[in-house]
Amino acid sequence: MKNSKDLAVVILAAGTSSRLGNITKQLLVYKNETLLKIVVKKALEISKDVFVVLGHEKEKCKKELEDFDVNIIYNPNYKKGMGSTLSLGIKHTKEFNHTMVMLCDQPFIPISHFQALKKKIQKENIIASLYEKNKNSKVPAIFPKKYYDELLKLDADIGAKEILQKESCINIQLEKDFSIDIDTIEDINLLLKLSY
Repeated sequence: MKNSKDLAVVILAAGTSSRLGNITKQLLVYKNETLLKIVVKKALEISKDVFVVLGHEKEKCKKELEDFDVNIIYNPNYKKGMGSTLSLGIKHTKEFNHTMVMLCDQPFIPISHFQALKKKIQKENIIASLYEKNKNSKVPAIFPKKYYDELLKLDADIGAKEILQKESCINIQLEKDFSIDIDTIEDINLLLKLSY
């Protein structure tokens, strides 16, 4: 894309992973790399303007990103939930025409899916992911600038879900196996099995 201010990526990586007890999700290892590094590498293939919002265990997470040219943002209110993390990320991408929102706990999504989202970029519609056997649009998704005001109002434990549900999105299908996010001990066990 010719315009360098056309697309930024915001990675949501601030959560406490409450369902995992004292395990820090961002630092879980899959195929010798942390989930945080995996998502950052993919994001940098999509845009050179990557914003990573950290919160829980921010210093350890920051150390993981020392070798990457990314913008690190700290959300002091990360315990409020994903909404506050997303709105803070959007505050930093307001000058961009579009923002792709990525989660740090979906290590199986291939770079080809993010590229497919990027190819569909347009001014009017959100470009979202449609998980197999699920009729609702989800992230990863690309939001045009016209949605930033709504995203900036988010503050609770709900991310962009309501916006995605009420708006007409252009959806890109994502295979079920790729859409798994790491939320529970069972998910971690699956991750570990697939690492070998």
